Amino acid sequence: MLLLSPVMKGKLIIQFSLLVFIMGISDLKAQMYFSDQYPMVWQRNMNYSQLVAEAMPAELYDYKPSPESMSFKDQLLHIVDNISYLTSKINGQKKSFYNKENKDSIDKKETIELLSQANNYVLELIKNAEKIILDEKIVFGNENMTKENIFYLLRGHQVHHRAQCLVYLRLKDIAAPPYVGW
Repeated sequence: MLLLSPVMKGKLIIQFSLLVFIMGISDLKAQMYFSDQYPMVWQRNMNYSQLVAEAMPAELYDYKPSPESMSFKDQLLHIVDNISYLTSKINGQKKSFYNKENKDSIDKKETIELLSQANNYVLELIKNAEKIILDEKIVFGNENMTKENIFYLLRGHQVHHRAQCLVYLRLKDIAAPPYVGW
């Protein structure tokens, strides 16, 4: 059995208390980042996606660089569909933004509006997210994560497909909007 002097016990208590305090501050900073910064991060993400969607002429919305690729429009609608799917992991509600059976009749203007609606839906979820919900644990893709991670996954997925849209623009010699990444 290890015997500690009263002074050593006091030092250990102070060190342990300091460690708990630092861990609490770190958690608070992470929470503050999400509530204070992430809405603006998402808004910039939305704005950039909008610019990319607007850059492609309407007559090229069905363009795809190869037969197995998604069209430009399909890339954007896939973002919308993914928002529907992933936000259901956060709030349990699968919101449908359009009727997939009518996908072929959706034009550029409607596609951009659907993207805007879906992105605004995420923005409202971000703004109204409570810490207890964000910390809630779920299993997604065989991984344990928090619901807060789903918000980051939403952005990562959109960035991926938006980048493909940027490639499509360049393949058609259309100037891509200047990069916004913060």
